[in-house]
Amino acid sequence: MLVVDFDFHNLRPDPGADPPQLRRIDPARPCVVVVRFETQHVTEQTVYENEPDRPVPGAIAARAVGPSRIAFTVPETVKTIPYSESGLLRWWQWVMRVVPGAGRPGDLDTDLLVVDWLHLTPEQFATWDHAESPVEHDGRTELWHTRLAARGPRGRPDPQQVPTVRVVAADEPADPAEARLFGALNPEGFDYRQLVTLTNPPEPDAAPVDAALLALSAAGATLDLDGRWEPSTTPGLNLKHWEHHAWQGRDNKVILEQYGFLVPFGHRALLFTETKRTFDGTTGVAYLEQRRFVRITEPVKEYPGSYGLPFGGRSLPFTRIAVDGPVPPVLPRTPDPLLPDRPETGFWIQSLDTGADVAFVLRGTDQAGREIRFTAPLGFVLHDVAIRSPEPGTVLRELIDAYGGFDRITGDAPDPRRSVELAGQELGFTAETDPGTATHPAQRLFWGLQGPPGPLDPRADSPLFFPGMLAAEARLPTVDTFYGPGAALVLGYDEKYLRDGFTGNPGEVYMRVRDSVASLASGADEPVERLVVNSSSTGGFVTPNFEIGGLSRALGAVGGKIESVDRLRDEGTIAGKAYFDLKNQLNQAVLFGATFLANVLPDNAAGTEFSPKIKKQTTYPKRPKDDLPDTTKLPDGHLMSIEYSTPLVDFGPFRAVVGNNRAKLDLKIVNKVNYAAGSNTNTVSGKISLFELRLVDPAFQFIGVVFKEFEFSFDHDGGPSFKPNVDAVRFYGPLAFVGAFQDYISDAFKDVSVFGLRLKTYLEITYTEVRVGVTFGLPDMDMGPLLRITNCFLTAGIIVPFQRKPVRAAFGFAREDEKFNVTVYGFGGGGFLTIEISEKRLEKIEGALEATYTLAFDFAQIASGLARIAIGVYFKLERADEDDPDAKDEVVLRGYVRATGRLSVLGLISITAEFYADLQYRQLGRESAVTAHARLTVSIDILFFHVSVALEFFYNLHGSISDESLTGAPGARRALAADDEPTGFGDLMSREDWEQYCDAFAA
Repeated sequence: MLVVDFDFHNLRPDPGADPPQLRRIDPARPCVVVVRFETQHVTEQTVYENEPDRPVPGAIAARAVGPSRIAFTVPETVKTIPYSESGLLRWWQWVMRVVPGAGRPGDLDTDLLVVDWLHLTPEQFATWDHAESPVEHDGRTELWHTRLAARGPRGRPDPQQVPTVRVVAADEPADPAEARLFGALNPEGFDYRQLVTLTNPPEPDAAPVDAALLALSAAGATLDLDGRWEPSTTPGLNLKHWEHHAWQGRDNKVILEQYGFLVPFGHRALLFTETKRTFDGTTGVAYLEQRRFVRITEPVKEYPGSYGLPFGGRSLPFTRIAVDGPVPPVLPRTPDPLLPDRPETGFWIQSLDTGADVAFVLRGTDQAGREIRFTAPLGFVLHDVAIRSPEPGTVLRELIDAYGGFDRITGDAPDPRRSVELAGQELGFTAETDPGTATHPAQRLFWGLQGPPGPLDPRADSPLFFPGMLAAEARLPTVDTFYGPGAALVLGYDEKYLRDGFTGNPGEVYMRVRDSVASLASGADEPVERLVVNSSSTGGFVTPNFEIGGLSRALGAVGGKIESVDRLRDEGTIAGKAYFDLKNQLNQAVLFGATFLANVLPDNAAGTEFSPKIKKQTTYPKRPKDDLPDTTKLPDGHLMSIEYSTPLVDFGPFRAVVGNNRAKLDLKIVNKVNYAAGSNTNTVSGKISLFELRLVDPAFQFIGVVFKEFEFSFDHDGGPSFKPNVDAVRFYGPLAFVGAFQDYISDAFKDVSVFGLRLKTYLEITYTEVRVGVTFGLPDMDMGPLLRITNCFLTAGIIVPFQRKPVRAAFGFAREDEKFNVTVYGFGGGGFLTIEISEKRLEKIEGALEATYTLAFDFAQIASGLARIAIGVYFKLERADEDDPDAKDEVVLRGYVRATGRLSVLGLISITAEFYADLQYRQLGRESAVTAHARLTVSIDILFFHVSVALEFFYNLHGSISDESLTGAPGARRALAADDEPTGFGDLMSREDWEQYCDAFAA
C-alpha cells in the first residue's frame, strides 16, 4: 500500500507525450517536487514504573503529529520526468532540499515529524531507498515504505553506510502541563530543545544523529536513531546520548542520558531516562513505561589540582573520595529536589521501592593519607547548572547559598543530609609532620557547598561547586586521657589557615574548637572548658585544666579565647594570663593544689617552644630498609602527650626568682597504647627548678621553703614518685628567730646528727597528698625516778595535696602516733600538738594532753599485776575546704578517763580489765552535739583458752549532728557488745582448730 501526495513546482504534465511526462515550465527557475506523507508518529502518554494508578484501556492520552514531507530539487540536467508510478519514485536521481542549519523548515524544505515535538531533516546528499513497484510475498503485497540511505560512489543508495539526521526545530507545547503527560522526550528536568543546538552549527561539538533505520510508510515511521555528544560549555546543554526506537509510528524505546555531578562531592554522573513499551498482564495494555536512574561515571574524585578549588583544598579533610556502592536504584517519579519546589536545581538520589535516600558507601582518603569509610546520601545536579560560575542570579549560586551556611545544621533538628557519621574513625584534618599529630577520632562531619575564589570560565569536565567542612564533632584523645572524658568537641577550620595554610602561621593553628555548632556559627568567644576531676592521670601533682580554644599542628590542643589563639597563630607567642581561663578559678591549671598556673606564666612567652604541646602521635611498624614508620601498614599503637616547658613568674606564695635565677617548669605526660600487647600506660615526669614557696598570707609570712629542684613522676604500675631537693628553709616574721638554726635546717634532708641532735627527713605519700618534711629530735632527759622526759621532737614540713586544696605548712611537737612522754616518780603523761597553715589561713590545729599513774605489784612470783589510770583531753579545729560547698568547719573537744588492770597467777591464768569513758563536744558547721561514751572490756586467759566480753554504751546529752551514727533527741541511748582492740591470733583461730593443728605434728 502506497499513500503519498506529490506537489510539483515549476513542473506540469505534457499531455501530448507518450508515455506521460512532466516538463519544466520556466527553465530559469528551479523545479521542486514535494512528497507529502500522512501522520508518521503518535505522541503517547507515558506512565512511571510501578505507578499504581495507570489509565485504563481507552483512556491513554495520545496526539497525532502533523504530516511529514520530503522536498527535492530536480537537477537542471533533467528536462523531463516520467509521469508514472515508477518514474515519480526514483528519488535517488534528485537532490533533497534541507534546512542548512537550525531553523524552522519552509514549505519547500524536507520536514520529518517522526518523534515528539521535533523537526528532523536528513543531510542534503542523503537519499531514499524503496521499491518502485509493488512487492509480493506468497500472494501478499508488502506495505510500501521508503528508507533513508546514504549515497554510494555512483549516487545510488548504499545500505552499508549509516545516514544521519539533524534536529532543526522544536515545537513549543500549547499546554506545558498537558505536554508533561507525553514524557518520552519531555521528562522532568529535560529540555528537548537542546537537540537543535547539539545537531547543528555553530555549536563546536555539534554532531548529527545516526539513523540506522528511518523508514516512512502509510502506517507510520519506523526508527532506530542514536546520537552521542561530548560535554559542552554552551548554556543549556546536558545531553550525552539520545537513543530512539519506534515501529510504525509508535515509540518502543527511548533513552536519554544527561551529564551531571553528585552533590556535594562532585563526582561525574549520568542521569538516565528510559522509556520502553511494556505489556501489562492485568489491563492488557502495552504502556510506554518510564524510569529514571543515576549512573556514576567517576567513582573516584581527586581534589588536589581541581579547577577552581578554593583554599587549595584545605577546607575539606579529604583529598580523595571514592564511591564504592551501591548501584543507584530506580528513582521515584519526583524525588526530593535540592531546593524546595525547584526540581530544575537537582534532586536527592532516592529509591523507588522505599522512597528514602540511598545510603552510598564512600571511602575517603584524609589529609594524612588514611582511608575513612562512611555512608552518606548524595544528590544529583545537571551539568549545565554545575559548570557555571556561581554569579548572582544563577541556580548554582542559589544552591551554594542554601547549602553553604550553618542555617540547616544548627538548632534542635539539623538536616541529617548535611552530616556524615564517622563513628569515631581517626580523621586527619590537615597534612601532618608526624603521624597522628593532626588526627582525631571524628564522630560526625557537617558539610557545606562552596564556590571558586572568583569568577571563572566554565570547563566541560569541572563543576564549580566544592564540598567543604563547616564543622566536625570529634574527640581529642589527649584531652580525654589526661583531663577525663567529656562531650565531643566541635571543630571548625581557622579562617587564616584556610586562606594561607601555614604560611605566616608560626603557631601552626589550623582549627578552632567550640562546644556546639551554633557557637561556632555565631563566632561566639566560647572555648570548651575542661576540668581535671581526678588528677591521678597526671600524677596528682599538676592538674593542667584549661579552656580549649583551638588546635595546632605543632602544639596539639591550644588553650584560650579568640585573642589568645589569634596571637599564637599570628605571632607564635602565648599570653599566659589569657591562655587559661581566669574567670572561673575552678577551671584553671593548678600547681601544688593552690597556685593557678596562669598566674605564674609570663605574659609574653616568645615562640611556640613555650606553649603547651598536647598532641597525639600514631606509631607504625618500622620499615627494615630505613627504620622509618611504614604508614602503608596498620598502626601498632599511639602516643598521647602533654609537653610544657616555660619560665615562671612570681605570684602569691610562689617565688620564681631566687637570687639571680628564674624558676622553670618542665612537664611531660605520656599515655602509650600498644595494640598488639593490649597495654595502656600513663607516665608523668616533670621538674620545677629553683623556686620558693612562702606559706601563709604574703603580707604576714612565717616560712619559706627554697627548692633547688622538685622532680616528680607517676606511672600506674609504680605510682607517684617525688624527689624534692630542698636548699633552705627560711623563717619570717614571728619565726625569724629560728634563723639561728639555719645552718642545720638547710641540710635537713640529709639525715645527719649535729651536736647530738637528731635530724631526720620524712616523705609520706597517700592517695590524696604527699607530706615532705624534717624532724628535729631533742635529747632525752633522764634523772632517774625523779624526772624522765623522752621522745621529744619538732616537725616542720609541707603538705602537697593531689586534689584542689592549698599547699600547707605543717608544724608539730611530737605526733599523735608518737607522743612525747614525761614521768615524775609514778606519775606520767604526754601529748602532741600539730598545726597546719596555708598561704591564706590556719587550716588545722590538733593536740592532746594526758596524765597517767601506774602501779605494779608482785606477790612472791605467784601473782603479779599492773594497774594504770589515765586522764586526758583531746582537741581539734579543722577548717572546711573553701572550694567544696558541702564541706564544714569541725571542732572537737573531748575529755576522757581510761583505767586498766591486769592480774597474772603463776603465768597460767591472766585477767585483764579496761574501763574507758569520755565526754565529747563536737561542732560540724552549724550543728553541734554533746555525747557520753563508756566501754568496759574484760578478758580471761587460761592456758590456751581465751574469752573476751565487752560492753559499750552511748548517751546523747544535747543536740545532734546529721552524720553521726547516734542520732535523735537528747537522751537517746545505745548499748552494744564491742571489741575495739586490734584483731589477734586468737580471734582468727578457734581452740578446736589449734588443737587439730598441734595434733598434726604429734609423734
